[in-house]
Amino acid sequence: MKDYTKDKNPEKLEPFFPNEMFRHIIVACFLVIVELAAVIVLPLPWKFIDKPDHIPWFLLPVYRIRNLIQHDALFIALFISSVLLFILWPFITDRKRRNISSFNDSHKRNNNLWQRPILFSIVITAIIFVITVCFINP
Repeated sequence: MKDYTKDKNPEKLEPFFPNEMFRHIIVACFLVIVELAAVIVLPLPWKFIDKPDHIPWFLLPVYRIRNLIQHDALFIALFISSVLLFILWPFITDRKRRNISSFNDSHKRNNNLWQRPILFSIVITAIIFVITVCFINP
């Protein structure tokens, strides 16, 4: 790693927390204002997704899956199992790490999603499924 504090006097160095975080907040607020202005000034002339008015956009995949699966018990079981899998996933993937002694450094986590093909395929499949379900009109 490169040390950026080398060859600089303390007056030229500034603390990360208040200064850099403040810059990030200013940029985020600016982007939100630009997006709101674009939505107000340039509204879409067509309906992008055909959805009922009483369903918010973030619940549209759940609504469409509910319409595709007609059996209530199957839908509830699928929904609960997917939520439990989402919550328990770190514990499931971390099982091998807990069985190794703490003196061995070969058990370090591999947090890079590209190097974990099973997890990567599950994530990509879920994303494609949710996007596809939004455009299906049951």
